[in-house]
Amino acid sequence: MSRSRNTMVPLLRRLKQDEHGAILAELAFALPLFITFLMGIVEVGNYLLINLKLQHSVVSIADLVTRDEEISEDVLADVFNAAPQIMAPFQMGDDAIVIVSAISQTEDDPASIYWQRSGGGTLGMASDFGIEGEAPNLPDGLTMRDDETILATEIFYAYEPVIFQFIPAQMLRKQSFFRPRIGALQAVDAAE
Repeated sequence: MSRSRNTMVPLLRRLKQDEHGAILAELAFALPLFITFLMGIVEVGNYLLINLKLQHSVVSIADLVTRDEEISEDVLADVFNAAPQIMAPFQMGDDAIVIVSAISQTEDDPASIYWQRSGGGTLGMASDFGIEGEAPNLPDGLTMRDDETILATEIFYAYEPVIFQFIPAQMLRKQSFFRPRIGALQAVDAAE
């Protein structure tokens, strides 16, 4: 018995002093944290990028609509066809929709939505401003003058996390308000 004890003691001392492979144990504990941290950076970066892309898209679309003195169904169709290229590399399809509403008022009538068109995607969302022919739900602080038109553009995007699927999906919405540069844009001309 004492002989086996005598051979065990030096072996235990050598194991205690041997530090080869110690980094592997530390790495085994730290690596999952580093990977989770890296995936979090990718997820947050993607979320911020989609928000920036949505804001850029809504402003670009509003700018395109307000350029001319008159607007037609064909021009609006072209603008909505351009929306997926503006949103690239993010896909619109079933995940997004753009809604353009012309809100105007006259001296005798309160503000109402003169016309409203949507496109660029097929997401089933209604405008937060209301529907065509009714009084709009305007944000606080937005006032209108008589015989003035405001083109309210909205973009909705159904965002789903890329990596962390346990985070709930959410509906992102960006809006932009432009005044027509030349005309009133109170009506949409028929398609040619």
